[in-house]
This record gives sequence, C-alpha cells and structure tokens, in this order.
Amino acid sequence: GEGVRLILKMGGMTRFDCALGSHGQMRRAFSVALYHAHQRQVLGKNLVDQPLMRQVLAQQALQLEGQTALLMRLARAWSQPAQPHEVAFARLVTPAAKYLICKAGAPFVAESMEVLGGIGYCEASELPRLYRDIPVNSIWEGSGNVICLDVLRVLSRQGDVAEMLSQEFEAVKGSNRHFDARWRQLRLRLNKMPEAQARELTRSLLLLATGAQLLKYAEPP
Repeated sequence: GEGVRLILKMGGMTRFDCALGSHGQMRRAFSVALYHAHQRQVLGKNLVDQPLMRQVLAQQALQLEGQTALLMRLARAWSQPAQPHEVAFARLVTPAAKYLICKAGAPFVAESMEVLGGIGYCEASELPRLYRDIPVNSIWEGSGNVICLDVLRVLSRQGDVAEMLSQEFEAVKGSNRHFDARWRQLRLRLNKMPEAQARELTRSLLLLATGAQLLKYAEPP
C-alpha cells in the first residue's frame, strides 16, 4: 500500500539528479568557453579581455554560482528527512530547480559554443555532444508544464510550505531591496496564482530561493 508514496519520493530524487546533471554539463561547457577565451586573441587582445565577451562570461559565471549555492542547499534538505522544514523545502524547491536549471541548459551551452565560434559547432569540440545531451533532463521525470503544475499542487495542498518560505526568505530580509520587493510581490500571489501562470510562479520562486542563498553566503562582489 505504499507504492505511490515511494515512487513519488524516487521521482523527486530523480528530479534533483536531473538538475544536478544539467548544472554539471553547463559548468563543463563554461569551462571550455572560458579556457578558449583566455587563449584566443582578437585585435591584439585575448577574448576574455574584450568588454563585451567579459559581460557574457560574467553573466554565465554568476548564473552557475547561483545554481551551485541553490543545489548545495537542496542537497542539505534532502539529507535531513527528519526535519519538517527541510522536507518541505525539498518537496517544493526540487521541482522548481528541475524546471528552471534544466530548461536553461540548452541555451547556456549554445552561448558557450558561440564563444568558440565555428569550432564550437564542429564535432572536434565536445560542446555539440553536450548540446545534444542536455535537453533530456528538462523532459525526463516531468517536462515543463508537468513540473510547474506540481509546484502549484505543493503550494495549494501543503500548508507548511508558505511558512517554510517565509523563514527562508525573511532570514535575508534587508540585504537587497530588489529581493525584498520581489518576495513581497510573490507572497501576495502564492495562494491565488492561476494555472496559466504556473511557469512564471515557478521561475520567480527559484530565483528568490537562489538569491537568498547568494545573499546569505556569497562574497558581496
């Protein structure tokens, strides 16, 4: 009589694994692009020293830094099954992380391919293989709409989730006015978000969860 409960738990762990897998592939793609940017010279300067390229690489690095912090927090939640707060965090944030991180994978790898130019598209580079492989994680164990509807389901059926979010986000209140404003807006809509806006809700939720970790642990710069 415990089959459904057990399979749902397994599905949650696999979703976490999908997010970790996409994150690892994105980090690898970025490493290849960053190495190339340090070696390739254009108009007498390495690519990494060109202002526009630095902007692209910095944005990718920041995205990865946020994902790393969020996924480490999520791993901590999964490792504490006896703590109701951590169980609620894992149940809500796992599908959100699976949705947003896995969905970001293909465009991220494509951007890394562009850093290398034509050779990034050729099979001599490992980036085409990463680009082909990475979409599976956004499909496996629930594609986008399925995942976002699950986030809505958790919010509507588990009363302790809203309190868990308040504890998580209020801990960094006052650190950043943009974060505070975004959290105020989301909190007002948590329990009355229409199904058609489930993707927007899931994205906002994960960006806030990621921002909370960076505000708490990252270096100010």
